[in-house]
Amino acid sequence: MNAHAVTYPALQRRLITHRRQRALFLVRNTQHMRTRRLVLTEVGRAAIATLALIAWSVSLLLIAG
Repeated sequence: MNAHAVTYPALQRRLITHRRQRALFLVRNTQHMRTRRLVLTEVGRAAIATLALIAWSVSLLLIAG
């Protein structure tokens, strides 16, 4: 077999060594809320999702009732 052939164990070894070399908390790997505006945007999205879930539940209750 060719020495440069890509095999599953070779890919696993390469991935494991890459993960060991990488720092645990890098900016590109961790989500950071840098500004207040981003935090407010995420809170707004969560509120909209919650309201949509409540509206969906109420509509199911009205259909069933």
